[in-house]
Amino acid sequence: MAFRSICFLLSLVLIAGIGYYVGEKLEESSVKEERSTMSSGFGRYEEKIYQGETYYKKTNVTTLLLMGVDRDTTQTSSSVSYRNGGQADFLMLLVIDHDAGTIRQLQIERDTMAKVDVLTILGKPGGTRMMQICLSHGYGADQAACCENAVYSVSRYLDDLDIDLYMAVDYSAIDVVNSMLGGVTVTLKEDFSALDPAMTAGTTLKLQGHQAELFVRSRMSVGDGTNASRQLRQREWLDGATELLKAKVRDDSGFLQTLLEALGDGLTTNAAQGRLVNEFNQAWQYPISPVEQIPGTYATGSDGFVEYHTEKDDVTRWVLDTFYRPAAETGKESELG
Repeated sequence: MAFRSICFLLSLVLIAGIGYYVGEKLEESSVKEERSTMSSGFGRYEEKIYQGETYYKKTNVTTLLLMGVDRDTTQTSSSVSYRNGGQADFLMLLVIDHDAGTIRQLQIERDTMAKVDVLTILGKPGGTRMMQICLSHGYGADQAACCENAVYSVSRYLDDLDIDLYMAVDYSAIDVVNSMLGGVTVTLKEDFSALDPAMTAGTTLKLQGHQAELFVRSRMSVGDGTNASRQLRQREWLDGATELLKAKVRDDSGFLQTLLEALGDGLTTNAAQGRLVNEFNQAWQYPISPVEQIPGTYATGSDGFVEYHTEKDDVTRWVLDTFYRPAAETGKESELG
């Protein structure tokens, strides 16, 4: 089954590939969501009531947030402040359900308006503001802190959902991954010749050198200049990259670890490398559902930048559908009684 993903960073090549395969058993959560209780009886499933209906939280589910970060890697340590960690231009939440044996993907539009904790240039708490969620990664003392701030923003946006793991890759990894995979073949629907003479519209070519980054990263100078068009290119590249990654792993069981090591400082994650590799065998054969997105509307803010607005009920319904099961539908009430 084709890996349909609205991927952004080709850097996500690895991440997406890993996300495709990675899985781990999630221990029973002790965190309660708002308006939730822990039901009595065997298993103590977390309970949530929404619009008069009772839902029980699934167990054995792992969440992995993938981030593609656009940042200036040429900065020196003396020039870095607490507010220039780079934008998380790609945000995808992978939900690995081991009981169902499935992987769901939620792409969070980078311009989604959400609550973000900000810092002053001196690193002091600057309050919480409504802004594009991609900007959440910009605040932090280092890349790990920036990732944690982004994870927290996504978690809060998704009804305080627990996020187990995160992986972030910056643009320095794009061409590295493409090269290690032997080059991803794509068909150019837009003209890139101003950036590379070989990349003309209608051409089918195996991306080499710097072409992979140009293909998935370029926006304003290509086509209609929209992020939506860029996402289509990223999906095409990732579909091809995923198939190549699967073939590489079939031929060499150590390829995934080699790929992780090659990313070096371009990869930031809270998961140990060995853990990711060991989890590979759990989920690599799970079917992956098509990419989902919370419904919303685009608008232009007072500052002239694009904003994507969603409704809280739409967010809650997605969370319930993904992480909970209706009590009446599953018969959990009788099981737990």
